[in-house]
Amino acid sequence: MIHSRFGVVLRASKSNDRRMKALGFPTFRYRLAAYVMSAALCGVAGLLFANLTEFASPSYMSWTTSGELIVMVMLGGLGTLFGPLVGSLAMILTEEGLKMLTQHWMVIFGPLIVLVVTVSRQGIIGVLHIVQDRHAQRSVRPDHPVREQP
Repeated sequence: MIHSRFGVVLRASKSNDRRMKALGFPTFRYRLAAYVMSAALCGVAGLLFANLTEFASPSYMSWTTSGELIVMVMLGGLGTLFGPLVGSLAMILTEEGLKMLTQHWMVIFGPLIVLVVTVSRQGIIGVLHIVQDRHAQRSVRPDHPVREQP
């Protein structure tokens, strides 16, 4: 969907809305369609969550719940496909591990989140890509320079 015409128009209108309007694209309609699709997906997710827990509480609409979800996405990697999955797994495992070590786990967990997000804009997925690229560069470069024969 990102590389379809719809996705390209959305990304282009985000960077320069006036230019897209000048090219004849109804950017408001595209953005409205994206908003409606996002709202429908969130509605389906809420329905499935209520079905899973067999209970719907107003506490699920707390801002802290939304904040946790945003932290999971940013921790895993913003704009990546598997970033939110990796972020949620990392957040839950780190949180539970720190809870076993100390009662004041949030003092450690907060700076860890800030560190991951500042090191790589794409979160853990971005860090993994950086490590993979460095490893690939090291394996390609020979350790000793090759001398040319005269």
